[in-house]
Amino acid sequence: MRMTNQDQMLDDDLALMNQPTEEMQPQAGSVEAIDPLDRMPPGHSLTQPKGKWAWDQPSRFTDPEEAIDFVIDKLEEPAVEKDMLKLMLSGISIEEMVETIAIGGFSTGHYTPDVAELIKAPIGMYLAGLAVENDIPPKLFNSATGMPRESENVTDEQAINIMKGRNPERVEALQKGLEEEEMLAMQQQDVAENSFLAPELDQQPTQEIPNVVA
Repeated sequence: MRMTNQDQMLDDDLALMNQPTEEMQPQAGSVEAIDPLDRMPPGHSLTQPKGKWAWDQPSRFTDPEEAIDFVIDKLEEPAVEKDMLKLMLSGISIEEMVETIAIGGFSTGHYTPDVAELIKAPIGMYLAGLAVENDIPPKLFNSATGMPRESENVTDEQAINIMKGRNPERVEALQKGLEEEEMLAMQQQDVAENSFLAPELDQQPTQEIPNVVA
């Protein structure tokens, strides 16, 4: 069967449409170029030899105090201390530095996640003291002002709910104290209203004087 010019043009158009262009191909290394199926299946880590990673082995320190001493000894090294001061001087918050130290120590197998959480406050206090000693205003938290973010503060309602579960006796004492204060306020108000010194009792009705000059 002889192919006409129209058929040839149609085949050329189809071939051009099926040919990938540079605009259609995602750039290498971009998010669009990531194949969602090119990853390890769930449970793959369970097939690896146990203890392959440092954090998968028994930690070096199980006592938080020993972990704190270890970290502070590292921070007191001249080169490390100099780097910490540079970071704080450049505006890096102590919160960020403590988080990095905690995660780094866990990933290298020095302590467990629980110990990492427990040593955050002492390490933060040490870094804050180091900043003050070197006349650097410490930025405690990773926020614009360096102060705790208001959205993360514990509200009164949250505190009461926690107290009900952890310290119900304290909740009962607070409620009793509020009731006593309310009752005392009502008694004081009642005394003030019925006292002979009340402003209302001092206001005697004025007698109308007749106009004798007509």
